Amino acid sequence: MRSVGSPGMQVERVHDSDRWNRFVTRHSGPVFDLWEWGRLCERYGHDVTYLGAAEDGDLCGVVPLVHMRSRVLGDKLVSMPYSEYGSIVLASEAPPETTSRLLASVREMADELDVAFVSLRGRDLTNAPTAGFERKRRFVTFEIGLEDGDSDAVWDALDSSRRGHVRTGRENGLTVRQATSIEDLRRYYGLYLDNMQNFGTPPHSFGFFEQLWSEFGDRMDIDLAEHDGSLVNGQIVLFSRDTCFHWGAVSDHAHRDLQGGSLLLWDSLERAAEEDYSSYSLGRTREGTGVYSFKKSWGGKKVWFDDYHYFPSGTVTLPNPDDETYDRLSDTWQRLPRRATKWIGPSIRKNISL
Repeated sequence: MRSVGSPGMQVERVHDSDRWNRFVTRHSGPVFDLWEWGRLCERYGHDVTYLGAAEDGDLCGVVPLVHMRSRVLGDKLVSMPYSEYGSIVLASEAPPETTSRLLASVREMADELDVAFVSLRGRDLTNAPTAGFERKRRFVTFEIGLEDGDSDAVWDALDSSRRGHVRTGRENGLTVRQATSIEDLRRYYGLYLDNMQNFGTPPHSFGFFEQLWSEFGDRMDIDLAEHDGSLVNGQIVLFSRDTCFHWGAVSDHAHRDLQGGSLLLWDSLERAAEEDYSSYSLGRTREGTGVYSFKKSWGGKKVWFDDYHYFPSGTVTLPNPDDETYDRLSDTWQRLPRRATKWIGPSIRKNISL
């Protein structure tokens, strides 16, 4: 792909992971835009491109892109797969044309690759020209402000029923701790497999989670809630410079009345406030679902995800979990033996960008 831009600004591929991560971190980009998330995508065989707009050699904006190829689901460019966020990260002092320069390069790349669509996730680009891209708001999140570092204020913002659920978790004698070993990760993954089959969704491979843990290290927690030695709930929380991202919650449905999920999330929120993070994002969901109601009860601000899409050859139908096709596939998946879902699932999951 040729460079695009004025003599003072060039858009090119970035090959230095340290340079990339320094920029994303300095300018409060989501953890999913870090170089390591791209390596997670590469383990599934996807090609990752790190585009940067530079002026006089200094980066002023970046966008990571993952080329996902599938004969069944079609080819696409996504920023970033398996996450809620991606899209363009800008420096606060970036020239006004930075976003449009990056988007022009993304369009050029999409045209060359002949993908069905481009999806840039979770960032509002309305302050810049977005020619060729369509903004869609299909998902929401709830962001809990932690600016004062006051966990008591976060507690007071919860609705009374949610506070009651947290107290119930404590009264039930649940033990909350962080994973410290590969065996802990395997226990989490076992519960994750059960959940994915119940949801009718192909799972990631265990290797995906191993690499996630290895790549992100102290930028993530795997929290576990146990009852009488049995794992009843788990969650993965990822950290950027100032934001926590609640990414992977799993639960034992038979023990849902123990309220381990509420206790785990509160424990994580309390720690995040005490460690001076400014915001806690509860992840992508759809209005009107049970998960939506659960997240709403935590007192955060409702925020729509601004997703931008480009269709090189005309508008196509975007992946939609509510589509009847997905319903039929989910029903079939739920009937498969768990051993089969464990081995077959990752080869399907790798091409599902949601």
